[in-house]
Amino acid sequence: MDMITVAVNVETTCGTCRMPMPVNTLAREVGCTSCGRSTAIGEDLWQALLRDPIYDGPKMLQNEGRRTSAGKLSASYVRRGPCCQGCDKEIPFASIQEVQQQAMLGCDVCSVRTWVRAVPAELARALPNVTHLAGEDPDPTAVAPGPDAEPATFPCPQCGSPVPFDGTNRACTCRFCSASVHVPDQFVHRGRRKVAARWFLCFDASIADDAPSAQAVAAGLFDWKDPPLAVVDAEGNLYCAATQAHWVPVEGKFPREKDVHVLWSITPSMDVRWLQRGLSRAVHLALSPRGTLLVTGRGKADRPWLSTKTGLPVQEADGTVREISGHLLAGQDLACDHDGCLLIMKDGAVLWLSPGGADLPERRDAAAALAGARRVHRGWDGLLYGLTTGKIVRLDASGGRSHEMKLASEDQDSQYSALGVDAGGNAYVLGSKELVRISATGEQSVILMSKRDKLPRSGMRMAVHPDGSFWLFGEGGAAWKFDASAALVFASEKEPRPPKPTSTDVFQAQMAATKARLLAEHEERSRRASEQLAAEKRKQRPAEIALLAAIALFLVLGLVAVFLM
Repeated sequence: MDMITVAVNVETTCGTCRMPMPVNTLAREVGCTSCGRSTAIGEDLWQALLRDPIYDGPKMLQNEGRRTSAGKLSASYVRRGPCCQGCDKEIPFASIQEVQQQAMLGCDVCSVRTWVRAVPAELARALPNVTHLAGEDPDPTAVAPGPDAEPATFPCPQCGSPVPFDGTNRACTCRFCSASVHVPDQFVHRGRRKVAARWFLCFDASIADDAPSAQAVAAGLFDWKDPPLAVVDAEGNLYCAATQAHWVPVEGKFPREKDVHVLWSITPSMDVRWLQRGLSRAVHLALSPRGTLLVTGRGKADRPWLSTKTGLPVQEADGTVREISGHLLAGQDLACDHDGCLLIMKDGAVLWLSPGGADLPERRDAAAALAGARRVHRGWDGLLYGLTTGKIVRLDASGGRSHEMKLASEDQDSQYSALGVDAGGNAYVLGSKELVRISATGEQSVILMSKRDKLPRSGMRMAVHPDGSFWLFGEGGAAWKFDASAALVFASEKEPRPPKPTSTDVFQAQMAATKARLLAEHEERSRRASEQLAAEKRKQRPAEIALLAAIALFLVLGLVAVFLM
C-alpha cells in the first residue's frame, strides 16, 4: 500500500554559542556540534512546529514546498517520496511499513543506511496520523562527524582568512599566510559542523480520505466579522450564530456594507446540515439537553426554542411555538442546566427560568457560589461551572459549591474570557495569551499559546466537545478545530474559500448593470421609434396608391382624347 510522505528540514540556534544548529531528528534534546551543549525541545514546541506540515503536507501537490516556525525552531517542508540521504534513491514504501519498532535500511546503490522507526507512544500526541519517521540521525545527541558535515573554520589572527580545523588538534597552519595559529577555546568543540538534513514524516494513504471535506467553507459559512457564538452537541455537530458583512449596491451612490445575521449547523465531517438567514443579531446561544437550541438577542420581544435538526422553531402538540420573554434573556451570560432550566447572570444576580420562561425560586447555594461570575457553563459532565476573576467554581448536582479551582494568573492586562468543560470534568479556560486545561482534580496545563501556536491574542470564542476536542473562533472567518491532544484537525484559513465581492467589485458590477440597463432602454426606445415610423408609413400607403391611380387614369383619358381627335 502507498504512503504519503513529507520531507522536513529543521534548524534552530544554540542557546549557548548562538550558532545555527540543524535538528536532524525528532527528540526532546539535541546536541550542538559547535559548543557541545545540548538544547531541550519540549513536546509542545514540536507539536506547534509540525502542526502545519502534518495538516498541510498530505494535501499539498507533489514537490510543493512551504515554510513554518515555532519559537526558535524553523522548518521547511515539501511533499515528496522518501529517499536515501546519500544518493536520493527512492526508499520503497513497503520497506518502511515493515518496520515494527526501528531498523536501519541499507541503500543498494551507495550503501548509506537510513534509520526508520515507528512513531513511539511518547511522540504520538505531537504526530497525529503519522505512522513512521525516516531519515533521522540515529543518535540525537551525537556530535561525531557525519557524511553531511562541512569543515568548521575560525579566522586567522594574522591575515583573517578562514582556517579549517577538526576540533581535536589545537595547532593549525593557515593555508594563506602559512602562520602557525592556536585554535581558541571557543572553537575547540566545533569540529565538523553538521548541516540540516531532511527527514520524513510518513502517513498512511487513507488520511486523504479521512480529511474533512470542508463543504461548509466552500459554501461561505466561515465568513464573519466578529467571532461567532458557538456550541456543539453530543454527536459533534457544530452550531454557530454569526454576523456576515456584505456590500450591497445603492442607486446613484457608492455601495454600503450591510450586516446579515445567520444561524447554521454542520456535521463533524463539515457537511452543512441547515442554514437560516435574515435573523436578528444573536447575543447568547444555549443548547438544551432536550435537543433544542435557544438563540437570544436584544431588541426583540420573544425568542423561540429551535430544533437542532432543522433550525426551525419547535412547535408544541397544539401547534403553538414555545417562546421565552426576551427582556429576561438580555443578561451577561446564560446556561441551560441538565433539567432544561435556564441560569441567567444579570446585573450581578442569578436568575432561574423554566424551559417555558417562567420564574423559578432562587437557589441560594448556587447564587452564592456563582456570585461575581462573568461566565456560566454547563459542562458535558452535567455540572454547572462559573468563571470568576482568578478562579473556576464547580457546583455539585444539587447546585451547591463542590470545588474551587484557582487559575494561574496571566499578565495584568489580560484576562480569561471563555469556559468549556468536557465529559471527564476537564475545564478549558481561554485567555488572551493561552488556553489552559484544568483536570477534575485541579492540575493545570497550558495546551495552546497564542504566540507559539500562531493564534489571535484576543477576541476568540470556544466550543468544547465531550471527548475533549474543541473549536476556537477568531475574527474574519477564522476557525480552528483541535483534537483532545491539541493537534490541529481543521483550519478554515487553509481551506479554499469562494471569492467574496469587495466594495469595488459591487460598484463596478452596479455600474455595468446600470450601463446595460441604459443601453437596453436606448435600444427599446429605438425599436419603438422604428415601429412607429413603420406604422405611419403603412398608414400613408393607401393615399399614395390612390394618388398614383388618379394620375394613371388622367393620363389614360388624355391619351383617349388625343386619339379621338
